[in-house]
Amino acid sequence: MHKLTQKEVFKGLNLENIDFYLLDVVNSTNTFAKERLLIKDYLVVISEQQTAGRGRQGKEWYSPDAGNIYMTIKFKDKNPAPLSLIIGLLISEAMDLASGQKINAGLKWPNDLLINKKKICGILIESEINSDEVEFIVGIGINYSLPKKESWWGEIGELAKILPREKLINSILRGIIDYVENGYENWIDAWENRCVHMNMELKAVSNNKQDIEIGIFNGINEEGMMLLQTASELKTISSGECSIKGIY
Repeated sequence: MHKLTQKEVFKGLNLENIDFYLLDVVNSTNTFAKERLLIKDYLVVISEQQTAGRGRQGKEWYSPDAGNIYMTIKFKDKNPAPLSLIIGLLISEAMDLASGQKINAGLKWPNDLLINKKKICGILIESEINSDEVEFIVGIGINYSLPKKESWWGEIGELAKILPREKLINSILRGIIDYVENGYENWIDAWENRCVHMNMELKAVSNNKQDIEIGIFNGINEEGMMLLQTASELKTISSGECSIKGIY
């Protein structure tokens, strides 16, 4: 396994606007980024290994030194679109672009990336207020090789030749920077076109596991909320309230 290099990761990017850290090991790229001031427009942290990687809802993110991607981008975002869904969309598009359109990663609401019905990417978005401005800390983990994993986790090691890590990271950074600076006009259509469960019946399970809604997934609104057509009504549900089951 070769180590990531600055030359390939940041190829073609304006480093005058980026503070970057390429590390061999770190507790968490998100934690590392949160502890550092945002001096330039973007702060990027990439590590070969995390000893205390974190996922959503405080879950551990298994982060061995096995050739995976563990990265965090810190920036200010004034766009109105929901960042959680946008980041998933941008990563899926970056995979297509970096592979020459040979990969078509699907999206599961709100921001899971799936290949062959397996989750291959995790996203953790945190925010802080600094001098009355909101700074976003976007953590991204992409599995190329996992010595141990849950049955629903996938990995893309067999795709490494058409999707090398450096090229994918570079494409992701380009996509996020372009979004921050220019927005994304038709993001809802783009997101829904990649959704693997559009117009499918599914279960929406509340985070306390007490309530279950069954309905047809009718897409999302401008806030990124799910539109679920139940037997009696069209419900609008946020990702902070529930998760969906039965997709993988």
